[in-house]
Amino acid sequence: MFQDNHKILALLISLVVIRGLLYMSIVPPWLAPDEPAHFEAIRLMGQEGLLPTEDVYRTTPMHPDMHHSFQAFQIWQLSRLAPPHAPFDPDQPVSDRFIEYYPPTSTGSLIIAGNYPLVYHRLMAPLSALIENFPLIQQVYLMRLVSLLFITLTVIVGWFFGLTLFPARMQYALGLTAFLIFLPMHLHVDTAINSDVLVVLLVSLYFLGLAKIFCAGPSIIWLAVTAFALGMAVITKPTSLFILPTTFVALIIYGARRLYWKPRLLAVVLIMIAASTFIGSILIFQLGDGGRAISTLDVSIEQPLVVGNYFSPTAIAVYIHTVRWGFLSFWGLFGWANIPVAMTGIRVLWLVCFAIGLGVVLFVGRHLLQLGQKQATLTAHQRDILLILLFSLIFAIISVYTPIIATQSIRWGPPSRYFFPALLPFSLYFFLGYQQLIPTRFTQWTLPLWLTALFLFDAFALGFVLIPYIYG
Repeated sequence: MFQDNHKILALLISLVVIRGLLYMSIVPPWLAPDEPAHFEAIRLMGQEGLLPTEDVYRTTPMHPDMHHSFQAFQIWQLSRLAPPHAPFDPDQPVSDRFIEYYPPTSTGSLIIAGNYPLVYHRLMAPLSALIENFPLIQQVYLMRLVSLLFITLTVIVGWFFGLTLFPARMQYALGLTAFLIFLPMHLHVDTAINSDVLVVLLVSLYFLGLAKIFCAGPSIIWLAVTAFALGMAVITKPTSLFILPTTFVALIIYGARRLYWKPRLLAVVLIMIAASTFIGSILIFQLGDGGRAISTLDVSIEQPLVVGNYFSPTAIAVYIHTVRWGFLSFWGLFGWANIPVAMTGIRVLWLVCFAIGLGVVLFVGRHLLQLGQKQATLTAHQRDILLILLFSLIFAIISVYTPIIATQSIRWGPPSRYFFPALLPFSLYFFLGYQQLIPTRFTQWTLPLWLTALFLFDAFALGFVLIPYIYG
């Protein structure tokens, strides 16, 4: 069994490396979300020795080959945006300053020091300094290789996470890691130059630490690893903040098990934590700047004014719009150009996800709440960690969507990568929900059907969406 595990892990690593190289090769430089902004911030720190402040952007020329590469790879055409031109010479870019040349589509299109500690960019800056004399495009692909390393490590962490939760059943580890490998948007975003790839790895390591603590017992090493991953993830990117209430829930559940709390008392406490997180997140964004601009396929859409009624027709329409957008963005909305998967395929996917959602409800009822079960199907430790993972998903959804409720406008767009730090619990629960839909007599087909469906969806996204749009 030990040798079989390592053979399968080696196969998974080979798959993620091959598929990562495939996505890196197909997607031209700069087309991935905010890749130019992250590259420029890293270049300023590594090659210019400057922090990327607004003053630095306005006074420091960007790499001289950047605008030429935008033209060479037809990024302006693919993104359906017009390149900036000087008023009297259309053949010349309007400026050699990145802040003026690269048109920001949201407040996140410029990486500005002071907004957060720039952990990812500081980590990449020494590499940028080392390859300063390389051609610009070679620099891009070398940095993308680092992202491929991070995503490979994430898959490895996911494999051991699955084996920790279900040590006697390899199919769970294989099912959730296959989801990570064959989710098109995950490979697309996290093989680019982007801080998302680092925060996904750190949060995945955090979840592995929680699993080790609850399933194998606390140890100094795993307590330290979990605390390190928690701290580094939170300062790397705000999309990881949902692990703070997750940690609080983990402490409550750990203490409740040892103090023999009644299930009803624990349920009331956990519901209160979720409600407090929901309300607190809304208040934070109402007191703040109201979030970021939403990305949209319809670039002419006007942002409605904030309204006073959370349940007005306007507010509900906004909520529905952003839920649809988030769903589409998660399953396939590639690149800076927002290349969408076919609408027919998305309708089918809505039905599939709805069915799997019902499967998740069945799993929670049967195995976590043990409704209608004469004996426990999971150990107490497994139920504890699965309950924590379920609440982590709730907190992740809250962190993404409460800014919409807070502002009651589409000033906040939920692109898929904001949810990627929660991919480990999501992929596990998605597999568990799917598993509930398979009749007992067809159990042996559970994993083959899962792997086939993931492969076919990825092949569809690549062969019928991404490649034809870019190279057709």
